[in-house]
Amino acid sequence: MTALENQAVVSKGKEDLQIISSACAVTLLAALGRFYVASTKRKAAKSFNHHGKADMLMHGKASSNLGIIHQMKGDYDTALKLHKTHLCVAQELSDYAAQGRAYGNMGNAYNALGMYDQAVKYHRQELQISMEVNDRASQASTHGNLAVAYQALGAHDRALQHYQNHLNIARELRDIQSEARALSNLGNFHCSRGEYVQAAPYYEQYLRLAPDLQDMEGEGKVCHNLGYAHYCLGNYQEAVKYYEQDLALAKDLHDKLSQAKAYCNLGLAFKALLNFSKAEECQKYLLSLAQSLNNSQAKFRALGNLGDIFICKKDINGAIKFYEQQLSLAHQVKDRRLEASAYAALGTAYRMIQKYDKALGYHTQELEVYQELTDLPGECRAHGHLAAVYMALGKYTMAFKCYEEQLDLGQKLKDPSLEAQVYGNMGITKMNMNVMEEAIGYFEQQLAMLQQLSGNESVLDRGRAYGNLGDCYEALGDYEEAIKYYEQYLSVAQSLNRMQDQAKAYRGLGNGHRAMGSLQQALVCFEKRLVVAHELGEAFNKAQAYGELGSLHSQLGNYEQAISCLERQLNIAREMKDRALESDAACGLGGVYQQMGEYDTALQYHQLDLQIAEETNNPTCQGRAYGNLGLTYESLGTFERAVVYQEQHLSIAAQMNDLVAKTVSYSSLGRTHHALQNYSQAVMYLQEGLRLAEQLGRREDEAKIRHGLGLSLWASGNLEEAQHQLYRASALFETIRHEAQLSTDYKLSLFDLQTSSYQALQRVLVSLGHHDEALAVAERGRTRAFADLLVERQTGQQDSDPYSPVTIDQILEMVNGQRGLVLYYSLAAGYLYSWLLAPGAGILKFHEHYLGDNMVENSGDFQTGSSATLPTATSSTLEQHIASVREALGVESYYS
Repeated sequence: MTALENQAVVSKGKEDLQIISSACAVTLLAALGRFYVASTKRKAAKSFNHHGKADMLMHGKASSNLGIIHQMKGDYDTALKLHKTHLCVAQELSDYAAQGRAYGNMGNAYNALGMYDQAVKYHRQELQISMEVNDRASQASTHGNLAVAYQALGAHDRALQHYQNHLNIARELRDIQSEARALSNLGNFHCSRGEYVQAAPYYEQYLRLAPDLQDMEGEGKVCHNLGYAHYCLGNYQEAVKYYEQDLALAKDLHDKLSQAKAYCNLGLAFKALLNFSKAEECQKYLLSLAQSLNNSQAKFRALGNLGDIFICKKDINGAIKFYEQQLSLAHQVKDRRLEASAYAALGTAYRMIQKYDKALGYHTQELEVYQELTDLPGECRAHGHLAAVYMALGKYTMAFKCYEEQLDLGQKLKDPSLEAQVYGNMGITKMNMNVMEEAIGYFEQQLAMLQQLSGNESVLDRGRAYGNLGDCYEALGDYEEAIKYYEQYLSVAQSLNRMQDQAKAYRGLGNGHRAMGSLQQALVCFEKRLVVAHELGEAFNKAQAYGELGSLHSQLGNYEQAISCLERQLNIAREMKDRALESDAACGLGGVYQQMGEYDTALQYHQLDLQIAEETNNPTCQGRAYGNLGLTYESLGTFERAVVYQEQHLSIAAQMNDLVAKTVSYSSLGRTHHALQNYSQAVMYLQEGLRLAEQLGRREDEAKIRHGLGLSLWASGNLEEAQHQLYRASALFETIRHEAQLSTDYKLSLFDLQTSSYQALQRVLVSLGHHDEALAVAERGRTRAFADLLVERQTGQQDSDPYSPVTIDQILEMVNGQRGLVLYYSLAAGYLYSWLLAPGAGILKFHEHYLGDNMVENSGDFQTGSSATLPTATSSTLEQHIASVREALGVESYYS
């Protein structure tokens, strides 16, 4: 049972032309009936004279009053007949004002019958007459009645105009009573449309008039409605203030039913403020009043609200006891709707404690009851509840079928709000099924439906749909598009002052900028997310924000800040006794110490992460911890131990069918077996990792794995296949570097790997005797790529032409433009390669020179990060090597 379902409905104001109070209706009905019969007999007996006119006038008034009384009793057909009699008399007497009143009463009767077109027709005639006789008071009330009818017809703009006209005339006449009714009705109008920001000022203006109205009952209703408006806006402290005023007025009036409603809503506001003791106290008062009033509906609601409070306190079993009492009460009073509502609450509670069979059983019973009652909205809710259980079970296909049933019913009900909600849930289901393109389609349909709706709730739903679209595009690797949607989400969240949603939007923006390599922009977003988390004051949000910020500082190399943030996350997690959060913090700290080269400390934190994961039976975190322990032991050079942990990581990833984790573990195992010189096993693991990386479209992972696979194939003697993989890796790195959406910092971070691939490829090509191809690769791998990035960083511009690799023909064409011989050098992984080229003749000679152990970068080693350094040589040493190469090639030196 949700808070909104427990919230009392805001009543819609209506201007009634009631002359007689309902208290004396029964007494007067008989007397007026006798007068009506007598006057009818006299009218038939007498000729039309002065006395006849008086009798007809009395006859008309009697018909009017009698009609109003029948209307108050709910006998609208009889009321209409009497009002028509009054109209005939007024027309016969040419009493224009009386005709107007008759039209008005007929309009009210038709409004009560739900025949709003007819109501509009008669109220318009009433308005016309009141304008002709210049009866401003009548005009005011008629505008109010027309507004009610137009609102019921869905003509909201017309309704608003008539409500406003009522208010303007009442103020012109300085009629405080009429002005108060108009203000209340305007507030109710905006509330009914979910426009709570617009509603609140009208209620506040009413309360300023309240001391002069002497209407405690009306004042209580407005306090109640204003409290509800603030509740819906998330201003829970203000809601408490007005609900307490409502309660005080109800107590002064000794109105137990109004007290019960006030306690109900006050309890809901306290629950929203997380003041569960006050919330529970209020709902217990409601329960006590409901029992004294013998009101089963109120008692049922109190039990449900108490259950909801226990859910918030994470005492699910305590909540179930209240929901079971609800079910027992529903059976006792034989109310099938209440029974279905209790089944819904019990199903939700059992889902929360992962007793899915029981949850499915209760929600199935809920659905069956609503189907028996042919209650389509109830059926819709039940299908949604069943879908939620299937989602929790990971049975997304079943969940999607439930949402399809729900959508079909929503379309029959012609409820755009419900349809929008279902489209959103269908999108989330497709996201869980990892079908992001289809998910995007459903979120776009959700947005289209939301365009038809007004009010802050619809605006917020639009914002959240933008957030979900951002998540989809992020998952697809289209970070630029993801950022656009997160920015729209943030804009909506800020406009509505929804702090929780602002935090989510900043988080999405931070992740998007981080993925694009714009780390400084990501840092700004994560810092703002932390500020919002502190404003919210929720420990979990603060801990999560510190974790994200710590991770980014680690990536930026700000290790002290990273450790500070992650230690704060760890402390908050321990204070909350949140083991999952503690596990995340331990993982983050292990990663930072690993980057700092403090491997023993890193191992301690990764072991803590693993211990918590095992104690809480969390396979995802177990896999993560095994992977990190493997990486740390790999960094320590303890490769045999690293393999043990990496194999455990792979085993868990396979059990969970986590393709990304499998890709990472295959890559790690390939790298470690390469280090152990188990090249055939390294090749096997890397080929599996490559297959998954291609399947998932993870191009950077694919490039790195192809680079490693090329090295392992080379080491195992398969030079042809090594050449193929290194070519593909180099091309992928170049393609990624040329993408405009990626930041310069990110491109530079790939530079070392790209250079290493080119150098390894040169070595392989030389080993194969392909000296011309090796020359082309040497030219491609020149530090021009690095220089291009520096130019881009300084000018903010980059070459927009698509990447096209340099070919040997292009090199020979350049050489042909020279007048003499060309000597080309390349340093490649410990070797100095030289090509002597002549115009028109191409490569005359090739020479390779080993630079010695101090100059060798182990070409068989993997590079997985940007921290590796290229080998360097002093200028004098290099000059000596070049001189010896020139001598070997038979080229004279022009240097002294």
